[in-house]
Amino acid sequence: MGDESLLKYLLYCYLFAAKKQENAKGFTKFLTDVNEVFSRLFDHRPFLKGEIEYFKKEFEEKRGDREVEQLFRSLELITEIKEGQIEKIVNSSDDNLPRTIADIQVALHMLEDTIDTEKKFNSEELLAKKRAERKSKLTATQQEVQEKLTFLENNYLEKEQALRSQFENLEKSAGF
Repeated sequence: MGDESLLKYLLYCYLFAAKKQENAKGFTKFLTDVNEVFSRLFDHRPFLKGEIEYFKKEFEEKRGDREVEQLFRSLELITEIKEGQIEKIVNSSDDNLPRTIADIQVALHMLEDTIDTEKKFNSEELLAKKRAERKSKLTATQQEVQEKLTFLENNYLEKEQALRSQFENLEKSAGF
């Protein structure tokens, strides 16, 4: 049942009761009952207030102690680091930092040399020269293969002719 239809129903009941009841006392009781039904159906403030209080209580009880314990642990760690670890870190960095800087500089110089070498090999003139060399080698290799193939074909034809003539001679001598 929707809110509007419920309100219409309550209003109808109110009007019906007003006509039926002549007694003011009964009419007042009816209005009180209608008001109470309306409050229970549409006024959610008491329920929400109770739920909010319950949630707040649960949150404070369960989370409050954990948060305080975590804060104390953090404070202990910070104090420990402050008292002992800072000196160790400073001494360690004083000992190792110059060597690390030197290693980084050597690596930087090696990278610069590598970049310079790469630039030399990636120049357009060098690339064009290398392409031309590869092309001339390919042409020479193809020509050499063609010559060998021609030589083999000629040699094969000569052998074939020699064998034909030999078999023809054998056929003549055998009388076929």
